[in-house]
Amino acid sequence: MLTDAIVAWLHFLGIFVLVGALAGELMLFRREVSATAQKTLRVLDAHYGAAAAIVLTTGFIRAIWTDKGWDYYAGNPFFWILIGLFALIGVLSIPPTLYYTRWRKSTAPVTVSDADYRRIKRLLWLEAVGLALAPLAATLMAHGVGL
Repeated sequence: MLTDAIVAWLHFLGIFVLVGALAGELMLFRREVSATAQKTLRVLDAHYGAAAAIVLTTGFIRAIWTDKGWDYYAGNPFFWILIGLFALIGVLSIPPTLYYTRWRKSTAPVTVSDADYRRIKRLLWLEAVGLALAPLAATLMAHGVGL
């Protein structure tokens, strides 16, 4: 029982870090990015990736070893919608990560082209929409909707 509670706490903590890191990226990514902001974006993105790994790991631990068990989750369409959303968010996060890594050796402000700015900003917002839909899928899943 205590183990379940700790895993649930880590799961939610990971979600909070994931959302906070994405919010930070959305706020910091501009057309003019200072050297300090470049570094902060890379750090936020690394936290975002680590938090995603924690959420995924603890989510599967909860699905496999908690009271409801794997059969409950595997048979629930909203579980698979949630997994699909998480996978989509992961794929959407790749281009911003690759874009930020270009600045790894930069010590000067960077001007982002209009096309790159629109593309990266759109991807970040799509990730945010996916993260906003995930709790809906998780709530429906937890309440047995679709079974």
